[in-house]
Amino acid sequence: MVFKEEYANAYDDLYQDKDYEKECNYIEALFKKFNYKPTTILDFGCGTGGHALILARRGYKITGVDRSESMLAIARNKAETEGVKIEFVHGDITKINLNKKFDVVISMFAVMSYQTTNAAIASVCKLARECIVPGGLFMFDCWHGPAVIMDKPTPRIKEVKSDYGEKVIRFTEPQTDVVNHIVNVNFRVWRIKGNELTETYETHPMRFLFPQEIKYFLEVAGFESIQFYPFLNLDKDLTMNDWNMMVVGK
Repeated sequence: MVFKEEYANAYDDLYQDKDYEKECNYIEALFKKFNYKPTTILDFGCGTGGHALILARRGYKITGVDRSESMLAIARNKAETEGVKIEFVHGDITKINLNKKFDVVISMFAVMSYQTTNAAIASVCKLARECIVPGGLFMFDCWHGPAVIMDKPTPRIKEVKSDYGEKVIRFTEPQTDVVNHIVNVNFRVWRIKGNELTETYETHPMRFLFPQEIKYFLEVAGFESIQFYPFLNLDKDLTMNDWNMMVVGK
C-alpha cells in the first residue's frame, strides 16, 4: 500500500524541483535515436501526470495507468484544469487489459523498481509487449544495481514549501536487503500549516535491477535491440557510478 491519499497529496510538493520537461526532452531524444515517430503513448505508472501532461501538450495521444486512485485524482484534476485530453485508467500494470495497441510504452520515475518480484517484472514486460505495435518501443528508468550497492541509500530529510503556504518535511530511512535486491524506503511526512501538523507514514519497497536480468526479462517477453543508458544521457556508456539507468527495448 503506497501512494495513499496523504502521501499523494504531498507528492507534487516534494518533487516540485523535478524537471519533467527535461525528462520529456530525453524521451523524445530516444525516439529520434531509434528513428521512430510515435503518435500514441501508454504511460505505465503515470502518477500525478508529470510526464503525461507535457507529452500530451506536445501532441502525443496519451493513456496513463496507475494503481493509486489518489494519484490519478490529482492527475485528472490537473488535466482538466489545463484543458489537456488524456485518458487516465486505474489499474495494475502487471495485469491490466486495455484492449488496444500503442506506439510506445513508457514507465518513468523508477516505476519498474516498484515491481519487486521476478513475477511482477516479467508480467509488466509481457504486458508492455502485448500493448505495443510491431516495431514499437518500451522505455523505462530504474535503479541501477551496481551503483546502489556501491553507494547505498542513506537517511535524508527534505523540506519544501507548498503553493498553499504549508511546510512539507519528509524523513527518509532506507533499509537495504542485498539478497532480494530491495531497499525498503521508510517515509515519514509532516505537513505543517500554522500550528497544525499532520503526519503520515509509508514504506516503499524498491528493487534495484541489473542490466543482464532486465535483458533476460525483456527478451523472454519478445523484445529485441535492448539498450542501456545513464538516465538523461545518451552520449556515454552506463557505469557503476550511474544510480539511475534508462532501458529501451524494441
